[in-house]
Amino acid sequence: ALWIGLENLHELTSIPNNQQALRIELKRKGEKKPTVLLYHKFIVGSKPENYKLTIADYEGPNGYDALSYHNGAVFTIKKSLTQTPDKDKCSDRLSGGWWFKECNKANLNGRKFEYATEFKTSKALGITWHIKDKDQSYYYSYHNVEMKIRDDDFGFCTGRLKS
Repeated sequence: ALWIGLENLHELTSIPNNQQALRIELKRKGEKKPTVLLYHKFIVGSKPENYKLTIADYEGPNGYDALSYHNGAVFTIKKSLTQTPDKDKCSDRLSGGWWFKECNKANLNGRKFEYATEFKTSKALGITWHIKDKDQSYYYSYHNVEMKIRDDDFGFCTGRLKS
């Protein structure tokens, strides 16, 4: 697993007059093709802003827009020094860092489970992406996830050509 770091995410997404898009590819074990999600606006705030997430303009399968729920959330980690007591009860239980907001609808920094029995009984502990009206989606961890960042106006990357 590779995480480029919050400061790098901030630097990549805060270039003036250059909006960044986030493409997420989710794959369950055994799947050949990933589920592809696109957010045309993706910004990670600075350290003094606690790396606040700004996300908008979702494009993808119906019901899969889980990350918009986290819009405006700050990044928290287990025993974070930046959060007030009891404000975020999830980072401790989920033992990872994410833009938690009253727990989560998405957590791409969750645990990677190798066996089906492991992740079917571990609600929201794995690489989680909640699907609307499918609460059982909390129980199934994705095996592979990629987050890709690119200029939103770069037509080839987003599948849109500018004329």
